[in-house]
Amino acid sequence: MFGNFDTMGTIGFRARWLPFPLAISLLLDCGLASAAEPSPAARYVIEQPSQDLGDALRAIGRQTSTSVLFDPRIVAGRLAKPVSGRLSGVEAITAAVAGADLEVHVTPDGAVVVRSLAAQKAVPAGPSATTVPAIPASPGSASAPASVRAGAADGGAGPGDTDVGAQPPNSESVYQITRVEVTGSRLRRVDAEGPAPVNVYTARDIERSGQPNLQRFLAGLNEVSASAGEGGFSRTLGQGTVQLRGMPLGSTLVLVNGRKLEAVGSSTGSVFNLNLIPLAAIERVEVVPSGSSAVYGGDALAGVVNIVLKKSIDGSSLAARLGTGRGFRDGSVSIATGGRDADGSYLLLGSFSRSTPLTMVERSRFANVDFRAIGGADERQPYCAPGNVSSISGNLPGLGASVAGIPRLASGQTPTLADYQATAGMRNLCNRYATGGGAALIHGTQTFALHSLAEHRLSGSWSAFGEAMFVKDRTEAPSYGVTLASVKVPAANLFNPFGVDVRVSSVLGNDSGIQGLLRQGRFTRALAGLKGQLGEDWDAELAVSTSSDHGSSLSRNDSVNATALAAALASQNPATAFNPFTAGKAATDEVLRGILADTIRRDRGRKDQASAIVRGSVGQLWAGPVDVVVGAEAARDWYDMSVPGQSEIHGNRRSSAAYGEARVPLLAGREEGRVTWNLAALTLAARRDTYSDFGSANTFQGGLEVRPTRNLLIRGSAAGSFKPPTLLQTNVSDLVDDASFYGLVDPARGGEAITSGSLVRTTNKELKPERGQARGIGAVWEPEGGLGTRLSASHWQLRVRSMIALLAPQSALNYESAFPTFVTRGPAANGLPGVVTSIKAAEVNYGRLDTAGTDVDAAYAWTTSAGRATVAAGATRVNEYRVQLTPGAPVVDRLGRRFIDFWAPRWKGRLSVGLDAATWNLGLTSRYLGNYKDAGTSERRLGNYWIHDLAGSLNLKKLWPELLPGFRAATFGVSVTNLADREPQFVPGAPNFDVTQADWRGRYVSARLTLDW
Repeated sequence: MFGNFDTMGTIGFRARWLPFPLAISLLLDCGLASAAEPSPAARYVIEQPSQDLGDALRAIGRQTSTSVLFDPRIVAGRLAKPVSGRLSGVEAITAAVAGADLEVHVTPDGAVVVRSLAAQKAVPAGPSATTVPAIPASPGSASAPASVRAGAADGGAGPGDTDVGAQPPNSESVYQITRVEVTGSRLRRVDAEGPAPVNVYTARDIERSGQPNLQRFLAGLNEVSASAGEGGFSRTLGQGTVQLRGMPLGSTLVLVNGRKLEAVGSSTGSVFNLNLIPLAAIERVEVVPSGSSAVYGGDALAGVVNIVLKKSIDGSSLAARLGTGRGFRDGSVSIATGGRDADGSYLLLGSFSRSTPLTMVERSRFANVDFRAIGGADERQPYCAPGNVSSISGNLPGLGASVAGIPRLASGQTPTLADYQATAGMRNLCNRYATGGGAALIHGTQTFALHSLAEHRLSGSWSAFGEAMFVKDRTEAPSYGVTLASVKVPAANLFNPFGVDVRVSSVLGNDSGIQGLLRQGRFTRALAGLKGQLGEDWDAELAVSTSSDHGSSLSRNDSVNATALAAALASQNPATAFNPFTAGKAATDEVLRGILADTIRRDRGRKDQASAIVRGSVGQLWAGPVDVVVGAEAARDWYDMSVPGQSEIHGNRRSSAAYGEARVPLLAGREEGRVTWNLAALTLAARRDTYSDFGSANTFQGGLEVRPTRNLLIRGSAAGSFKPPTLLQTNVSDLVDDASFYGLVDPARGGEAITSGSLVRTTNKELKPERGQARGIGAVWEPEGGLGTRLSASHWQLRVRSMIALLAPQSALNYESAFPTFVTRGPAANGLPGVVTSIKAAEVNYGRLDTAGTDVDAAYAWTTSAGRATVAAGATRVNEYRVQLTPGAPVVDRLGRRFIDFWAPRWKGRLSVGLDAATWNLGLTSRYLGNYKDAGTSERRLGNYWIHDLAGSLNLKKLWPELLPGFRAATFGVSVTNLADREPQFVPGAPNFDVTQADWRGRYVSARLTLDW
């Protein structure tokens, strides 16, 4: 058997380098070959906490398609053991009942019977007098008859109140295959794999990655080609986000427990801040790397990230983590408590995390930005502390040069003319981003979060449920010094030794105040709902929720009052004068407060929504039941932003949606003595969204699954998607300026310069959603009994049209016929169009983006004397990424070429090996970024490197059972991210690194301790 697996692994490795159709063919051959010989049970990734034993058995049955029979009376009040790993249904059930006075028995037909050991001893040999009659499933049926489901799924007794636990081994089994909901579809289905790929990452995967937050974990995935970055140079200023396939910000829909979240105000209403979700509350993250608006609505151009939060635990748990790297530290602590019984469950979790900022001052790269020695340019600037003085005309008096560096003297000492003799003709040059506190590479954060969830059974199958989350966060970082750019210093200035007017370029010293960011916010979310059965084959759910975000951003010393500065420079009074010739304190606190001003921005976002969904079967075809979903949603969104004294934006919209989804089995397959499966099935979805501010959007989705054998899936899908304009784009505050200031020319009048008229920044009332099309084809092969062996390949294609971009005024003039409402003219004269009187600057639907690529993944696992060993490899190969944003401009190839916003490298990959023993585990993961070119027309090569991460943990209670009395579980883990301490690569131009790929943490070590009681 192991020989066969080795062969499959070799074929899988070679298939990565073959054309896609040939790889599909190889997968098909492998699947047919494996089907020809008997194989053990299939295994599934199962991450299940301790919970009510009956619920645990039902959940395992649903996830593994295993028929599980038990008497509800023998499991009532019992708690299941936690189950974790890639296990068969029998293995998972055995693990769940470990330590209980129960026995797991497998019938010849594969059904699993959980029965009491005591009861079993009391049953005499031979057929029981109270056996469950055989109720064979109909061909292709995906659900058991109602009488059996009452006993195994609904918590009631079986037919005739018989004791299922006493069922003899030779009795006929009842096929019970229940269904679960998987991200990417609202249908409940048996198979975890559907027509579109869904990548699932558990809390354990996130923990083993060693990453301190969800954004950094997602940025390392193959399906995330580029990111917005971190720190002061990111496009979200420290707000965590994700860009699936490297597509533009806001193209990925973020869900929590399958429900939409509003774009938080502190991100200018464009994305949800992933860093608001505490890692301790996450059970798993499900990623659909393909557009799917027909299922989930807008913002899913690139795909969906669904964050599934923990729902219950048994007892209490404490988790603590500490991390450190060069120049920064972080840590977190969380405590959770919960319980579950026959009437419901609850979970309450609180967490606190804190990290210190990392700035350019902490990295030697930025101490001297004269990069000529490595083939770059001298990027030093004259903005230093102290800075430079220059003459307005001729040479500086007393010096034979027109410029001189301001000497660095003791604090409080002002340089005299003689002090300038040594610096005449020279400039002080430095990296102004590394002055003051230094520009933030990573912001410091502090987050307090509460997460709670509860469910209570009301009557029969109906239950009420609720969720609540509260997060208070703080983001802060110092920045570089305040810049004075060629400020005129009068001869009368008290500190001017030259006796004439001069100019000074400098950065104020730290004592005079540095720039910086302080952002504070509160995010709340509350949800309540009802769910239950409607008859035998239908279930329903109603939910209402509200979420809100309130925040403020304070930018310290980010503006200079020119009038107040000029008055202080001319002042003859030492108490009110300003000294630009020092690296120390330039003026009194009162004077500095009058010159330097902070800017504060207040944001508020809110989303109220209600949803209803009904699921069930509408009939039976020759291949199985036709499952359908019908649902409706209604929501209202608000977004307010204000900068006192400057601008205000107030926007809101209402939206509603109706959608439906169906899965139609086309062909059924059967193996003797085993449950049927769908040889082929078709999935269809349609949705109509209606918005109050721009109209409606219709989207459709279809998928085909073909399973020649039980362990091989060949699939294809096509889906429409859309992204509505943000409330910021549909509520622009009108601003009017003089058009003559912008150097515009009028092509309609022979290139005549525009010397009059107005330029109006305004809202385009005709703005429509961005539209997308996604297509995919692929195959997944998972041999039964492979302990985790898997080979998959998927080719994907994304097409986006009507992308929203701000139309430049000159483009409006050049393509006036395409945008006729953007240019207003006076009366025509002398055979020429009239003179331009007004030009709009507004967003338009014009751009396009085309990208395509292939994902390949392979995994193999085997058992050794030391434990379970695993090897996994995956890669994404992007073969197209083309963009056009401006009318008349050529299509830009962004494949393998760095851009500051959205693009994709050709290759991104991961390779991991691990060993899991009973008391410890150790794993090594290597992340690869392929070769790509620098920005513009540069031929500089970047990328082509590996980053290696190591992680391991110890089960303290299994190693030393007497350790930590009173605790039922204790785990200690250590991870080292970026073992080789690789820094981001140099690129010319500030900030001298690729923001979309960089992580400045370097070698990052973290330790964690988890205690359960």
